[in-house]
Amino acid sequence: MIDLHTHILPGVDDGAADLETSLAMGRFAEEGGITTVAATPHFYEIPDWSRIKQKVENLRAEYAKAQISVEIVAGAELWMDMDLLNMEAKDIPTYADKGKYCLIEFPMHQIPMYAEQVLFDLQTKGITPIIAHPERYGAVVEDPNLALGWLKQGCLIQMNSGSVLGRFGPAIKQTAEIMLTCNMVQMVASDGHGSDRRRLNLPEAYETLMTIVGKAKAQELVEKNPKGILSGDVQPQVEPTEYRKKKRFFFSRFV
Repeated sequence: MIDLHTHILPGVDDGAADLETSLAMGRFAEEGGITTVAATPHFYEIPDWSRIKQKVENLRAEYAKAQISVEIVAGAELWMDMDLLNMEAKDIPTYADKGKYCLIEFPMHQIPMYAEQVLFDLQTKGITPIIAHPERYGAVVEDPNLALGWLKQGCLIQMNSGSVLGRFGPAIKQTAEIMLTCNMVQMVASDGHGSDRRRLNLPEAYETLMTIVGKAKAQELVEKNPKGILSGDVQPQVEPTEYRKKKRFFFSRFV
């Protein structure tokens, strides 16, 4: 398995507080069968792509010393902000520094009016935006088809494993299941923040994913598509479909 959304870099954001925690996260990932982890710190906490890459190199060295076989690749979680319009493509963090795919997070409670403009600008720079955990956004919970609109615009979708497992409440779990069954999701990742809370629980979610979408699709979400993202080329196999809310029919009996 490949986990492409983690806050495993020590001491840079609200994820791993120190190296000890980061190493514990790596051991937990290794035990669960995760082979590759992307370090995706919040870019607003460390807004320098070269510094992030250097910190990833440092962590790789620490993993080698600790004999942890999990591969660490560089990435970042961008914040949806107009400032991205002013950045050159080479300065925007992309997975494995391929310049092809970036992870971007929206505010939880409101989709900014300028979101479409920022997403389009990233695409004109040759970068495909991957929307981080939209199933947790209030607007998407109200209308899952918002995610379908981003997909039609050419973006990809990353879902949190905790959402699949119900860790963020029943409404978000239901939204996650809707998006999965409508093929609106291209990868599932842990968004892991530590060794105790919000762990790298992708293997646990994989079991649930198989019950929702079947084994082949589950493998696509946690291995095939993430691998394609790291290599710079992913081709989703199934087209997403619109979510149609089931209608309820009420029958009256007249005497």
